[in-house]
Amino acid sequence: MKFSYSLIKKFIPQLKNKKQLVEALNSYSFEAVEKKGDVVEVDIWPNRYSEASHFSLSREVAAILNFSLKTPFSSPLKTDLFSKTQNAKFKVEIEDEFLCPRYGAQYFENIKVEASPPWLQKILKTCGLRPINNIVDIVNYVMLEIGQPLHAFDFDKIKNVKGNNLADFAKIIVRRAKKGEKILTLDNQLITLDKNILVIADQKEPIAIAGIKGGKKAEVTKKTKRIILESANFEPTIIYQASKFLNLSTDASLRFSHGLSPVLVDWGISRCATLFEKIANAKKGPRFDSLKKPLPPKILKFDLFQFNRFIGIELTQKEAEKFLKRLGFKRLKDNLWEVPPWRLDIENDKDLFEEVIRLFGYKKIKNQPPLIYLKPSGFEEIIERREKIKKILVGLGLSEVYNYSFISENDLKLNPFWQKETQEVLNPPSSQFKYLRPSLAIGILKNIKENHRFFEEVKIFEIGKIFSKTSKGLEEKNALAIAISKPADSLEPFFELKGIVQELFDHLGFSDYLILEAEDIDWPKKFAISYLKPQTILKIKSGNEIIGYLGQVKNPAFKKQAAFAELIFDKLPLEGENIYEPLPRYPAVVRDLSFFTDYSFKIGEIMQSIKNVNPSLIEDIDFIDEFEIKNNLESQKRRSLTFRIVFRSPYRTLLKEEVDEEMKKIISMLGKKFKAEMR
Repeated sequence: MKFSYSLIKKFIPQLKNKKQLVEALNSYSFEAVEKKGDVVEVDIWPNRYSEASHFSLSREVAAILNFSLKTPFSSPLKTDLFSKTQNAKFKVEIEDEFLCPRYGAQYFENIKVEASPPWLQKILKTCGLRPINNIVDIVNYVMLEIGQPLHAFDFDKIKNVKGNNLADFAKIIVRRAKKGEKILTLDNQLITLDKNILVIADQKEPIAIAGIKGGKKAEVTKKTKRIILESANFEPTIIYQASKFLNLSTDASLRFSHGLSPVLVDWGISRCATLFEKIANAKKGPRFDSLKKPLPPKILKFDLFQFNRFIGIELTQKEAEKFLKRLGFKRLKDNLWEVPPWRLDIENDKDLFEEVIRLFGYKKIKNQPPLIYLKPSGFEEIIERREKIKKILVGLGLSEVYNYSFISENDLKLNPFWQKETQEVLNPPSSQFKYLRPSLAIGILKNIKENHRFFEEVKIFEIGKIFSKTSKGLEEKNALAIAISKPADSLEPFFELKGIVQELFDHLGFSDYLILEAEDIDWPKKFAISYLKPQTILKIKSGNEIIGYLGQVKNPAFKKQAAFAELIFDKLPLEGENIYEPLPRYPAVVRDLSFFTDYSFKIGEIMQSIKNVNPSLIEDIDFIDEFEIKNNLESQKRRSLTFRIVFRSPYRTLLKEEVDEEMKKIISMLGKKFKAEMR
């Protein structure tokens, strides 16, 4: 935020130069940078935006350097006004006092609108504002000076509403906008409003978007003779949401969104009134404040013993009090202190401790060894698991990718089931980031398409968070996605992906899992995965829980063969079970078996049936080959499958005759159960 050094100098005459100002702020308060000319740029903390003004910054610097501070007010500051009488000139009606906790207004007449004095224009330009006329410039100047946004309405443009018996009267209403209601802003933008936006209106229509921007209807021009000055306090959330919804950000909306102290309402009107009289020859009229009772002071206890124990120094009561008083804190009795009404960030005694030690100086605190032995915590388990899995997958020839956690509405078309469980972002930065991703598949499939512009073969993985709506609220999980894509004439990547998943589990020592074909009960409710071919989807189970799936990508836009797997990362073990077995003492007998069968039979079911013929002798079964038969109409729906069967006995060497007998049983079973025809 830009500040004018010359204006700060008016409040702190003892200040030597900009360098002294910048050094004081950097050492004790905010980050500051000295710029060319009259400009000093200061990074105000979000929780101290109520003090984002020249006077507040000067008050801070004066406390740091122990300099005297000149106030811009001609009379002592007040924290409340309590003027309840509605007057004959205007009336204010607030429909929701939560959204507008305090509304102040004052009538002025005999206004002479002209150009502002050069000194005023210079300060506005220094801070990045454009001079317009003396009324508007004074309003903007006071915002820069004390931090309270204000707005001036042309009284004659909002009075004399049809049906009103009073000839010289105006009514101001603070309310929510009506759906579809429109307003033409000062910069000639026609904006459509809705009920979640707070407006300032007359009896007919909105004349300003509350806390954001004024309307064209009540604009102050050279013809203006009478005005109503508004100084209000709004609930921060509704201003922030309206600003994001309308894509309309102003200096006022930024301040109100961070939250402002209600005391600034009265201070803003008082300061503007002084400058209106001095610069615009204005005559003050009736004044209104919606405040119903005095603002309650915030009282906190400052315990010196606890402070010294907490900070680790030995400060005296007198020294601590000195720092608090310089910052505007008022001592009441005993150890009780009244917090300055403009300090919204002070909430407990620890905040008081921070204020004292901040002015004392962090650099003055001596280094001390800890009183207890500190043991390094080491890596978090999730970080250790992530690094281990990354290392394994990179070793298997895959590359890691990163994608945004936000997706667009168009991305949800990849899987219609996501529509019900996807969480919409309340204030998305753009339409491309409207939802939280329910799966890593969205980004991974895009990555494959983009990478095929440069590479024939793509092997990638991603570890990231996925989100879904549940009855208990938003559920957040860590997921692992792996994808392989190859040219259409290459070997099927599905089997390679399945091998990579199994290899990953082996490296992790994860043995408590099964890779099974997805059953009807899993499809489409559990696996409404429309981007994968249903007949290729395999579910990965651990115990009674499905922890992932894999399958062949269906009709990818990039016209390549692709396979995709997604696992719940949190279910993968950090340290699994590694079972070591001695090398087999007796040799294996390997037989290949090729046959024709219908497409309706699942490969997994065939493999399990072969294993069940004699589990004690059949050690392993591998699926070797598959091709489709298209030579005639009768066999058009049949395919040829090849399996490799490994026989071994742990007790003796198997005879050829024994293996032949087992093969006969297998062939017989395949013919009866799967209508197999041997090749």
